[in-house]
Amino acid sequence: MKPSDARQGAGYWYPPSGEGSTAEAATGVDVLNALRAYRNVESGLRRRLSQRLSINETDLGALRYLLSVWHRDQGASPKDLALALGISSASTTLVIDRLEKAGFIRRRRHPVDRRAVILEPGERATDEFRSAFDIEKQGVLAAADGLTSEETETVTRFLRNMEQAIADAVSQPERSQDA
Repeated sequence: MKPSDARQGAGYWYPPSGEGSTAEAATGVDVLNALRAYRNVESGLRRRLSQRLSINETDLGALRYLLSVWHRDQGASPKDLALALGISSASTTLVIDRLEKAGFIRRRRHPVDRRAVILEPGERATDEFRSAFDIEKQGVLAAADGLTSEETETVTRFLRNMEQAIADAVSQPERSQDA
């Protein structure tokens, strides 16, 4: 097989699906390649948004999480943020310090438990800031809204199966190189 006959996805070469037909049925490889392409575009969008806001991608993830919490009129603690990001409490403190210094968030004492801290929007968490996140959200929702209910069920099942497969792979003990 010539390289021009294969498709490339995230650094891997896959053989073409089907031979000779112009109306080929999509294969699992096509689905994975489409998923990789989406993830690459999404990653590029996150990088541009990080640059636009002059923050790193971890801080951007923190802001994305906090916006979703605030959108539901809920408060978020540093511990909630650490769990959402999957980082240590020390790293979370650094993220909060950077975001607070940049004016994206502010800390305030919990109204009931004065020992606890709640994170709330800062002066830079404006409509412009929120609209930057809405660009992606609107496009993705428009694509999802174009699906039939059967397609929605299929895509949802596929993504949950992918999530479970990755979670299972991560929870497996690493095999020894000697085995």
